[in-house]
Amino acid sequence: MRTMQKTLAAAAMAGASLLVMAQAHAQSAPAAAVPADAPAASGVSDIVVTAQKRESTAQKTAVAMTVFDAKALTRNNVATLQDMTKLAPSVSLGQNSAAVVVGIRGVSSRDTNEIADPAIAISIDGFSIQRPTGLSDAVFDLERVEVLRGPQGTLYGRSATGGAINFITAKPKDHFEASASVGYGNYNALTTQGMINVPVSDTLAVRASFATTRHDGYRTAEGLGRNGDDADSSAARLSVLWKPIDRLKIQVTGQISKMSGVGPTVEGFAFTTVDRSYRPNLQINGTPHSNPAQYISNTIKSVQADVEYDLGFATAMYIGGYRDMNYHQLRDLDGTTNASNYYQPNENPRDQQHEVRLVSNGTGRFKWQMGANYFNEDNKLLTYYQTYATSSTPTNRYIFDYSVNARSEGVFGQASYELIDGLTAEAGIRYSHDTKSRSGYQNLGAGNVPQDGYVASSKVTYHTALNWQVTPRNLVYVKYDTGYKPGGFTTIFGTGVFDYAPETISAVEAGTKNRFLDNKLQLNVSAFHYNYSNQQVSVVNPSGSSAGAGTSYVINAGRSEIYGLEVEGVLALTPRDSFDLSTSYLHGRFKDLCTVHSTTGACTTNFAGNRAVQAPTWMINAGLQHDFAVAKGKLTPRIQTHYESYSYLGIENYGYQRNDGYFRSDAMLTYEAPGARWNLQAYVRNLENAVVITTANASFGAYNYALAAPRTYGIKLTYNW
Repeated sequence: MRTMQKTLAAAAMAGASLLVMAQAHAQSAPAAAVPADAPAASGVSDIVVTAQKRESTAQKTAVAMTVFDAKALTRNNVATLQDMTKLAPSVSLGQNSAAVVVGIRGVSSRDTNEIADPAIAISIDGFSIQRPTGLSDAVFDLERVEVLRGPQGTLYGRSATGGAINFITAKPKDHFEASASVGYGNYNALTTQGMINVPVSDTLAVRASFATTRHDGYRTAEGLGRNGDDADSSAARLSVLWKPIDRLKIQVTGQISKMSGVGPTVEGFAFTTVDRSYRPNLQINGTPHSNPAQYISNTIKSVQADVEYDLGFATAMYIGGYRDMNYHQLRDLDGTTNASNYYQPNENPRDQQHEVRLVSNGTGRFKWQMGANYFNEDNKLLTYYQTYATSSTPTNRYIFDYSVNARSEGVFGQASYELIDGLTAEAGIRYSHDTKSRSGYQNLGAGNVPQDGYVASSKVTYHTALNWQVTPRNLVYVKYDTGYKPGGFTTIFGTGVFDYAPETISAVEAGTKNRFLDNKLQLNVSAFHYNYSNQQVSVVNPSGSSAGAGTSYVINAGRSEIYGLEVEGVLALTPRDSFDLSTSYLHGRFKDLCTVHSTTGACTTNFAGNRAVQAPTWMINAGLQHDFAVAKGKLTPRIQTHYESYSYLGIENYGYQRNDGYFRSDAMLTYEAPGARWNLQAYVRNLENAVVITTANASFGAYNYALAAPRTYGIKLTYNW
């Protein structure tokens, strides 16, 4: 309770000081001013968002969020999902082979197997992404990206305990436009992007876009094959927008993406050469691996429809579609020259999703929305643990053959009422019901052993808030939210199948969003306190175990406490200058976390007091840029940096799991021709060539690590029609 009081007191003090500044500024401002809501000739621009599933501007939405529009994504040289961490406070990204692990405010899920759910709801145009594999292929031809921090259980439902990331793709428009770009950099990096938008008629428009990425591997010792951590991906998207009548809008979008090459790799150190109490000296170029070389093949196809019909008093909306992923990989598990530990997953998850909503129209005091959703995933997987120690032909040590189904249904509603001018009360509620089932077997060398499982979960989640729009440019809010992630079951290697409970989170947050200095300074502050119960965490079988050494399974942590403070600011004193700064303080600790013996159920180790996973105490992002008038065009140098204090990538907080504090800085120089007809950008990422780990595992006789990209540089030319 004391920590919650301190957190909210900090927010209250920050809000009060900002309001004093706002009032002082209002008193000193000239009387004949432009209306507060009018766009300024210079200063920070407004961005329209749909974070609460209705249109609003980011500064008038009472959610802690960071939004990147298309210009910001280009300006900051965002090419992958991992680049987001350089810009948004309290957001960290890890990696589990090809799967991206997102953490927001110390809430993450490093379990990415066929039963697991993410802790951050990730969607593309409202379509939820259950399998976090190949997500970076979505980062092209975007209108904006919204990063929402804090539980979003009411509007987004399950698996939004930590927040949500929404990718909003560029929509077909009623005018012609086209662009093409090509880039080249070190590691023989070659990228291309392009789009064309064609208005076929007054009621029909079509937009097509594509992107490709190729580069050699960053890790230079992959046996006799190609280097690991390479890229060989391509993606294409086609959207058709039809407005047969004024009230009706129908958009259908299809996308395909492919990933191949060696894929993600790890750097390994045998247990006999290091101790778990410290992290070995990692080489940014990698260490020798065994043969054969790894490979990855992943193809994702999706189609979805977005339909809106204006009923007058409200708008009826439908979002639904289908997503098919065909995923194959060969991974060297230990990351050493030992050829005994290879992993070959083969999966084919097929998702379908449907959501209907009714959203009130108008600008009156009372606003509301209600809806229902359905999600279903069928996954067929055949996975092998193999050894190549005695032959170039693999011997299957273990076989896992499963059919898995995950299903989710929910109904929800949210409403707000403006009690008096500027003061609005808000409330929402959702009921979610989830089931997971699995049939099939595992074979550990002694015959097929059934691994059937079934679990059902349900939960009611809430949202309440009080929002005060003090002036058109100053908002203060306080809210209470709950979130929920479904339960599941886990296989403890060679022992059996065990259920784990749903995890829940309750969050109190206070914040303020402000514009000062005639719209030239944007300053947002938020403080939060979480009570986290039954958090689902991955633990590793002890290295001394027999067959299951190094495999992981899921348990429920009893409870944890997370609180923190975030500050985001943008200063644009002139139309040619911009400075952005964000910082976050985060305290995340397990209050009760006991790993249990797989057969007796007794507590083996209590990790109470340990730090939350993927939760650095401090994160700072800063960027500075200035526009110079050159040859009737614009030359813009930009420098930006990201700092994180140390954190851990495992609940045990062992030394080998520690990610040391680091800086990663980028520099960009962009020339934009007159009329924005073309632009040329030169860039350097990770100027420090910092070694940053994204995975720290102990598996099959070795500590192994995945690393973020080393220093990269290149140029990119874009032409617009």
